[in-house]
Amino acid sequence: MPFEPDRDAADFIEMQGIARRDAQALAAFYDHHAPTVFAFLCRMFRDRMEAEDILQETFFQVWREGGKYDPSRGSPVAWLIQIARSRGIDRLRQISLKTKRDGGPIEDWHERLQTEPVAETVLMAEESKAVVDAALSELPPEQREVILRSFFGGQTHHEIARQLEIPLGTIKTRIRLGMEKMQKAIQKRGGCE
Repeated sequence: MPFEPDRDAADFIEMQGIARRDAQALAAFYDHHAPTVFAFLCRMFRDRMEAEDILQETFFQVWREGGKYDPSRGSPVAWLIQIARSRGIDRLRQISLKTKRDGGPIEDWHERLQTEPVAETVLMAEESKAVVDAALSELPPEQREVILRSFFGGQTHHEIARQLEIPLGTIKTRIRLGMEKMQKAIQKRGGCE
């Protein structure tokens, strides 16, 4: 295996390239982080097609807004995950509003819109979920709780801080540290397909 520079340093270099509209930098950033983001989105939606759509929208936003990335506000991965989370929450809200407008509980939405899934697709989604669940289980409880509330519960950082009566900065630090650990654990397991 060829020598690869420290991943954080590579991420910063790739973000600089993306800001300059370097498609190769975006491709490298995508190759390194898409499996992790996709695994989170699979867990968030439990629907492979929705996860794929949000993944595509996330990296399109990274391409469009790469010049807006501010390293003083966190790592490129944290910025990327925040974009994916925000897009995911927006989509969940759209689904919820549509469901309320059209009637019926949101759980029925998946059954109404999905045809019989191909066994391979179901297996791949289950494998992705298992990889994320395993990575989550390796986190310290305080990091796992805030990540579950934020990424899978749709709560804002402010809501979590208020409910847990913990400073906002502590919540953000726990999420960042937890995400970094999860990314390493997911990459160690080979990510998700």
